[in-house]
Amino acid sequence: MSGTLRRCVALLCATALIGTLSASPSLAEDFSRVDRDPVSGMPVMITDGVEADTALFSLRVADQGSVRAYATVLDEQVRPRTAYVESAWAEHPEWSDGTSSTDPADRANWIVRNSYPNRPLDTVASAAGLTRLEEHTAIAATQAALWHVLDGVDPDPEANDGDVLHLFEHLVQGSSTARDGTTARSLEVSPSHLEAVAPTEPLGPLTVSNSGGEPVRVSVRGAPASWLVDGEGREVSLVEDGGPIYLNVDPSVPSGVATLHVRGSDVPLEEGRLFIGREGVRTQPLITAEPGTATSFTTATFTWHAEEPSEATVDDHPPPVEPQSPSPHEETHAGTPEATAQATEGGDRNSEDGLAFTGTWVSGLLVIAGALVVSGLLILVLGRKRRD
Repeated sequence: MSGTLRRCVALLCATALIGTLSASPSLAEDFSRVDRDPVSGMPVMITDGVEADTALFSLRVADQGSVRAYATVLDEQVRPRTAYVESAWAEHPEWSDGTSSTDPADRANWIVRNSYPNRPLDTVASAAGLTRLEEHTAIAATQAALWHVLDGVDPDPEANDGDVLHLFEHLVQGSSTARDGTTARSLEVSPSHLEAVAPTEPLGPLTVSNSGGEPVRVSVRGAPASWLVDGEGREVSLVEDGGPIYLNVDPSVPSGVATLHVRGSDVPLEEGRLFIGREGVRTQPLITAEPGTATSFTTATFTWHAEEPSEATVDDHPPPVEPQSPSPHEETHAGTPEATAQATEGGDRNSEDGLAFTGTWVSGLLVIAGALVVSGLLILVLGRKRRD
């Protein structure tokens, strides 16, 4: 008995280990994390008298190399070990739907494109009219400019380093005329959800786009008898940039939900990309300050269901039911105390019988079945011991 148990436990552990190993690569590559030890910049004094620390973070993107990034807002902290995912600026109206002709996201994109570390320190200094520029000065000025356009924060003109203020003004003024500088995600599917009723043709199309222009791998999960096809009905597992994709559904499956998974390796990640906490986790949003590459993931969903049957017409005025005349026997005994007592007694007896059948009777069967199982196990154990 103990040997059998040991074999069962070993089998379960091996199955769990195989499942963990098979799932861990996708989980490890599906998000990004902020490395420890960011590069510190000079503190910046805000107009309300608060001293704010500045830093250039290192974001390890989807289990690949790291890219450096700045914070987007002042009053938020980077949560340790928080998982980050790429997000589109268009999903954040406060940054992409500004009242002015230049959106905050466009201005932020211009700032990181034209400042450190995307450009060397001497190049940034020359463009700003400075003779020399230190790293911690460039970090402070760039962070202050991003806080200004994204969070409405102004540095104190009397309490900050002169070079920091000079570069800050250069970046803010230069970004004031930025147009269409923002980019979408490095890998996107549009639309992200598609729904159909009683489809007779493949569901779609969805359009897959990526910044690298190379084919990306696609797969579908969650619904039986469904597969991905291109515009000509051929089954596909790779999709070109901008290519349409459809879900072919077996007509024998009247309804279902399927998830499209898209994965691109070594996808170019431009500067100015937005990263936020995965699944809405609150943490400091980051904007990438230099280009890199990433293993990018995205998903979309297909939903289909059968056409609902039309409601049957209901007659609002059913014909009246004529009362039936009681028989002479019923007229004689219906209202007597004896008849009332018999009816009450019969009703109570039926209720008790039904309750016994659905509750106590079934419970008794379960107890008997459990006793038989335990007895069988005891017989097996005693027989094993006797043979030993």
